[in-house]
Amino acid sequence: MCRRAWLSNGTLSNAIFDILDCISKGYSATEIIWDTSAGQWTPDRLIWRQPRWFRFDRRDLETPMLLTLDNHLEPLKRGKWIFAQIKAKSGLPLRSGLARVASGMWMFKAFTQRDWAIFSQTYGQPVRLGKYAAGASEDDKDTLFQAVANIAGDCAAIIPESMMIEFVESGNIGQAHQLYKERCEWIDQQLSKAVLGQTSTTDAVVGGLGSGKEHREVQKDIETADARALAAILNRDLIIPWMQLNGGPRKAYPQLVIEHPEEEDLKALAEALGPLIDRGLEVDEADIRKRFGLPEPGPQAKLLRPQGSASTATDPLLPNSKIKRVSGEIKRGQPQTGATPALQAEGPVAGRKQGGLDVDPESLLTDRLEVEAAPAMAGMIDQIEIMLQAAGSLEEFRAMLLAGFPKVDSSALAQAIAIGVLAANAAGRVDVEAVGD
Repeated sequence: MCRRAWLSNGTLSNAIFDILDCISKGYSATEIIWDTSAGQWTPDRLIWRQPRWFRFDRRDLETPMLLTLDNHLEPLKRGKWIFAQIKAKSGLPLRSGLARVASGMWMFKAFTQRDWAIFSQTYGQPVRLGKYAAGASEDDKDTLFQAVANIAGDCAAIIPESMMIEFVESGNIGQAHQLYKERCEWIDQQLSKAVLGQTSTTDAVVGGLGSGKEHREVQKDIETADARALAAILNRDLIIPWMQLNGGPRKAYPQLVIEHPEEEDLKALAEALGPLIDRGLEVDEADIRKRFGLPEPGPQAKLLRPQGSASTATDPLLPNSKIKRVSGEIKRGQPQTGATPALQAEGPVAGRKQGGLDVDPESLLTDRLEVEAAPAMAGMIDQIEIMLQAAGSLEEFRAMLLAGFPKVDSSALAQAIAIGVLAANAAGRVDVEAVGD
């Protein structure tokens, strides 16, 4: 109970984000704080520790070691640490993190942005060139220089008539400006590929390779791979030691699964199942209800039926009935023109007159039983008609009928007959008591 509560209270889910720090840095170490106050081992907290407290064995550069306070290295204790490594690229763990790749791309982009800022500051405004006449005094020169220096910010200046200010513009400003922009965008795209595996979800590239759906599938593949790798790490460093501390070694251990539920095309499934079921394929109804998220209907639930099926037939005693009674048999079809019901489905069953004729209770009970049994009989007939439509010959239909008849559901018909027998028995007892009186 406590294990299930610990997994559901958010402790593990919150620590997963810290454990996934290994993707950026190449590795991450999370300390397990155990609680034994209740007489059993239970993870109380998972604390992420900074990478600076860990080193790798100098002999292989792959075995993680803990750096102690006295500057010594010791191996990580089993059951104490969750040491995660999900390599973003091949090589040593120290060089397998995405941050190493991203840092280089960030540095190149930072240099490009610095050069872009210098270029914009230098060539964003034209060069102001002041000219003074020969024999100008030093005061005139100072006045001209102040005017040239202030005209960029003030956009206004006063100079003597003999002096002139000229604005010199560079002809390749647009091309050079576009060069810096394209370089920054290219670096962003390469970084998106390295981290996400695609660029569609971050950069809008016109005419790019692949559609957005295909790019999303690439991202989904990376998510699935990381989830499975993380689940394997947690099973190795947390779940198995947890079970061993409480019950000792065992042959099989519970498995922690981290995955995104697959989205199933229910429309395609429904379209494919119909013809297969018609040809005799047996499908578990409970499994289909689970896939579609449909609960089991209750005993008083109003069920939806296919249009045109006999289960939607109305009372044969009413004018608009789709089921008519001929020679004691149930047949489905539209009522004939001008046909009138022989009986009315209202009032008590005894002492009624319909059309000026006395109707005995036995006939009314028989007709009532026919009404109650009609849906069950129609359902059985539907199954037989499906076999007949799927069969290619009478011999094949005979074989399908012999094989499928034991599986035809007759429980509803049996229940209707049982109710009819009970009603007939009760009516007979009433008649006997009335004769005795």
